[in-house]
Amino acid sequence: MQKNNKLYFFDMVIFFLLFGLLPIDMLNGFLLKQVELIPVISISQLYKIILLMFLFIRVSTIERIIFLSIFSLLLVPSCYQAFKTFNINLIFIDTVKITKYLASILAFFYFRRIFIYKRSLLNSIYKWMFFSFIIIVLNIFLRLFGLGFPMYVLNGLEIGSKGFFYAGNEISATLLIASSFLMYWFKLYNKKILFLIIGFITILTSLYLTSKTAILGSILTLLYIQILNPASNKISAKSVFFYVIFFLFIIPTGTYFIINYLDSSDLMTRITYFWDRLDIYTFIFSSRNIYLFDFFEIYKKEYNIIEMIFGVGQSSFESLNNDQIIELDFFDIYFAYGLIGAILFVFYILYILINAKLKTMSGNIFIFSHYSIYISVLLITLSFFSGHIFNSGMAAVFIGCVFALMYYNSNYENKIS
Repeated sequence: MQKNNKLYFFDMVIFFLLFGLLPIDMLNGFLLKQVELIPVISISQLYKIILLMFLFIRVSTIERIIFLSIFSLLLVPSCYQAFKTFNINLIFIDTVKITKYLASILAFFYFRRIFIYKRSLLNSIYKWMFFSFIIIVLNIFLRLFGLGFPMYVLNGLEIGSKGFFYAGNEISATLLIASSFLMYWFKLYNKKILFLIIGFITILTSLYLTSKTAILGSILTLLYIQILNPASNKISAKSVFFYVIFFLFIIPTGTYFIINYLDSSDLMTRITYFWDRLDIYTFIFSSRNIYLFDFFEIYKKEYNIIEMIFGVGQSSFESLNNDQIIELDFFDIYFAYGLIGAILFVFYILYILINAKLKTMSGNIFIFSHYSIYISVLLITLSFFSGHIFNSGMAAVFIGCVFALMYYNSNYENKIS
């Protein structure tokens, strides 16, 4: 009984902290950008470290060992560089940066236990996702009232909006996760009007965000979940036929209104700016392909065989790249943590995809398994185009949650109202 009370207390604290994730990120952005307060560790980082500590306590001993083993392995190159350069600060700085990559794994461990042993908390997950979605949408549209920060500044022209969030590039992944969960939820429980409302708001928000990642992801998600029948986890032939006919009529009209919107929007200004200066591949990757090829030259010159295997650590990698990352997650991991880090990342992704696929083969028992496959494929794909997915401090816990949803077994479900 005492153990159960302790577990209940930890879960209550964790869910309370989950609801505070995005509001704290807002406060953090306001303090860093508006007040220009630059602390040693930001309030957002401190908050997430506290949350991760509670998650770490709540998972099993084996899961803690796995987490600490991976953490220690990724810290090896930072220790090596600290010894090599006599800069002990690298270890402390990289400790925080490593947690950004591993936060989704720890969150996955925690939520997997929740969906297996405490399935009644699914309703709380829904409320957290809905709350987070509202926070993001309200933030993005604050620019309409002259509040918040622009997403980009080109030649003095402010384009798009990221609200009061500091890390604008991380908003897209978080928006896609929260909105896709809600769309799947409403489709699953046959709430068609709410499904369409969430989809419409997501696309509008993505357009105002002026993020290619968010726009493409939101449209694909709306179409995929609309055609998918979550109740049976199958693509409905009737739905496919209906929507093919529907879009044959709606596309001309929709295209007309979208073009009119884009022609006068900040998004069109950004697209035109890059389109006139870049080739098609560079436009799609927002110059990240150039950054990648440029760093390959540095990589060949600066990395020795040990650093190719274990990496140089996040800080040293960024230092070699003018204090920036390439913003393509796989390559950022490879250059920072070497072949070891890249293998661990691929293993993590394959583990999620294979397990989710196995769950889909168990009939209609694991009702979120198809969603876990979809969102994992979407996030992996986007991580190769825009980055800021698997190294996102904002999105990490959300990623772990939706990956773990595949373990929710509807045979044990009390009817969700």
